[in-house]
Amino acid sequence: MLDVSKVNFELKFETRTVLPRWMGSTFRGGFGIHLRRASCIEGRSNCKTCSARDDCLFYHLYERENAKQGHAPPIRPIIIVPPFFGKRMDLDAGSKLNLDMLLFGDFRRYLPHVLVAMKLFGETGIGSLRRYGLNTFTVEGANCGFSGREIYDGNTINISNLKTTDIVDVPRFERKSIQVGFKTPIILKTVVFPPSPEQLLALIRSRLILYVNEYGTGELVPYYDCSGIVIEVAKHFQRLERRSRRSGALEFAGFTGIADYTFDKIDDASTWLISAGSITGAGPKSAFGCGFLDMQL
Repeated sequence: MLDVSKVNFELKFETRTVLPRWMGSTFRGGFGIHLRRASCIEGRSNCKTCSARDDCLFYHLYERENAKQGHAPPIRPIIIVPPFFGKRMDLDAGSKLNLDMLLFGDFRRYLPHVLVAMKLFGETGIGSLRRYGLNTFTVEGANCGFSGREIYDGNTINISNLKTTDIVDVPRFERKSIQVGFKTPIILKTVVFPPSPEQLLALIRSRLILYVNEYGTGELVPYYDCSGIVIEVAKHFQRLERRSRRSGALEFAGFTGIADYTFDKIDDASTWLISAGSITGAGPKSAFGCGFLDMQL
């Protein structure tokens, strides 16, 4: 149905570093600048006229306008998921940060481009304080998020250690209850936080459908049948801001927190969706690392 690869990066900050309370937009934007440097072979200012665009990772991540189905912008084939602290972080030189990345379909082949872009990004630094010589980092290493095997040791790339998992084959959720940590802000347009069991599975399924249609087989993502209760443990409202060249600054809202879910009815499709959601997350704005969940399956 859908091949997924996961990379865990370890970044080491070479200088004092000040990180914003939400890094989804910061990392996506900064990474894109340097990915273009690592990917562009024709030096064109307009990607739409480039003859190499169909094989260019930058084009697919930042410039491609239409999905395979419909006329909406496509969901992006690589997601950077920085940790969400919810407050400004002031780090000393030598501090480390773990960063996750998901690669869908055959976009795993671009891992060398990703690593080069991440190294260039680190040399320049994150955010506006880079202009004062702060916020620079090195990529200390990278491991496969599924097998734990080393992919990059700071010098050498070993892409053969990157395991790919078909989302169909993820281990199934096998209990009647689970605690869900909403570790990066989840965007809820029509429901309250925390979403009910049925709503949570709908948010997982809607994201998964987009990925299966764009980078997988395009087959039907199963419908589910479940019911139960949800109890809020912790809730934090998050007002977020993203910036783009086209539209400038845009604000949107999300939630982080923890909730306990207990199911009185749950079918096989539901147990699979819960397991899949622990990898792909739920809801919109995946490109900015939103909607990722911490589930102990």
